[in-house]
Amino acid sequence: MVGGWAVRAHFSNCSTLCTRSLVQAARGFSEGVFVCNNTTNRVMYSSIDFTNDAYDKLSECRRFSRFTAVDVSKEGALIKALTTGYNPMIRPSNASNPAVVVALGLAMTEIAELHEKTEIFESGAFLRHLWADYRLSWEPSKYGGIITVHIPAASVWKPDIVLINSADTVTEKQDPLVIVFHTGTVFYSPKMRLRAPCSLDLTKFPFDEQICKLTFGSWTYDNSNINLTHFAFGENGLDIADLRVNREWSVTESLATRSDKEFQYATNKYPLIEFSFRLQRNPTYYRHVFILPAVLLAILVPFQFLLPPDSKDRMILGGVLMLGIILLLIMLQDFLPEAHPTIPTLASYYSVTLIWIALSMIASIWVINTQSRGPRGRRVPELMRQCILRGLRRLVCLGDDAYFPLNEIDTLSMKSLDIPAVEPIVKSDISGNQSKLEKDVEEILRHVQTMIICTKTAQARKEVQNEWKEVAVVLDRVLCFLFGATFLLYTFVLLV
Repeated sequence: MVGGWAVRAHFSNCSTLCTRSLVQAARGFSEGVFVCNNTTNRVMYSSIDFTNDAYDKLSECRRFSRFTAVDVSKEGALIKALTTGYNPMIRPSNASNPAVVVALGLAMTEIAELHEKTEIFESGAFLRHLWADYRLSWEPSKYGGIITVHIPAASVWKPDIVLINSADTVTEKQDPLVIVFHTGTVFYSPKMRLRAPCSLDLTKFPFDEQICKLTFGSWTYDNSNINLTHFAFGENGLDIADLRVNREWSVTESLATRSDKEFQYATNKYPLIEFSFRLQRNPTYYRHVFILPAVLLAILVPFQFLLPPDSKDRMILGGVLMLGIILLLIMLQDFLPEAHPTIPTLASYYSVTLIWIALSMIASIWVINTQSRGPRGRRVPELMRQCILRGLRRLVCLGDDAYFPLNEIDTLSMKSLDIPAVEPIVKSDISGNQSKLEKDVEEILRHVQTMIICTKTAQARKEVQNEWKEVAVVLDRVLCFLFGATFLLYTFVLLV
């Protein structure tokens, strides 16, 4: 198995096998086609002369029948003949083609992870190489019809293709055997672990799409020594047919482009091939962890105004809601990169909710202060009585209550209820002498009058206090509607 392809040159068993295409085309190579002949039970190979504009095709052999066994000694002799005197440090170029044409393709096998904290895109892939080395060609008729051999990669020259934008100093790579065809075409497909920086745009997190790029090129050869072309399999050499399903990310679009980059220290340009991937996040997990708790905490803000104005629990509820939003902000901060230029909309939603909870607590303090004006002996001003107790209470669905606000005549003044001096009912005679009975009656009447005045004073204060409490209830209901409408508005704007 090489690069995800089953490659069979010859078989000694009698089973019928199907293989995938090894190569469809690579510009600058001679064209070759596998032909299946079920009648003769042999594999024949036909070749077309080398042309620069031709695409080299090693097309699919769909069914293999019985094959003749290959003499192992001839294969050993062939490998010995190819490697004897071969120098893997010399580039396979000649006068007619000074630049070695290398067809480069990428077969993605998995998307390991996209690290948001470090902005690193990690993936696994087979990096497919195809080039022509005239020193590795032979006549199949001289070696028992052998058309392909497998040679260790260290024994032949290979282009020094690396991941230019790698995030690691050394890229993890598994070095396989190279497949050499009798025409001199060499196929090399190492399995690599790729880690590259990926600039993230987290504005729409967790409903975001990211574009990550893998740029490959020669580390030392410029375009006068190596000419990179697209591997003619997949979309411009990019193959995602065998990509393993990732639970968090899915590839919605892929693109391969070739370019030449110029450096200040070099006279020639360096060829590059860039593979771009558009990744879409699966937001199911993040909906339950980051969005749903925030919405539930935010929707509780208006309901704290339905608690009684003199209840201490409403301030406790506001503090708990604020701590919950702060906890979600800390969780989001641990997940996202630090000092990122773009702020996620979800973080803005948390901030707005946090500010809204703080404003609701300030409004609750104002309502509690309004409700406490009654015990201080202040009446409700006439303008507030007309606007709130006679107008707004019906708009906020409080018009059916049995309470009717006091008018100016019904409301008692606290200052007018001071206890007056008791006039003596029985006047003293000229000598100023009073009987003991008259003094006792006068004392009893004084105490009765004092009790009547105190009762009227307490009743008046209770009525004024109830009136202020009604004002607080109306204000609470208005704030409940206001904060509820605002919650719906900013939730729709930021999250929908």
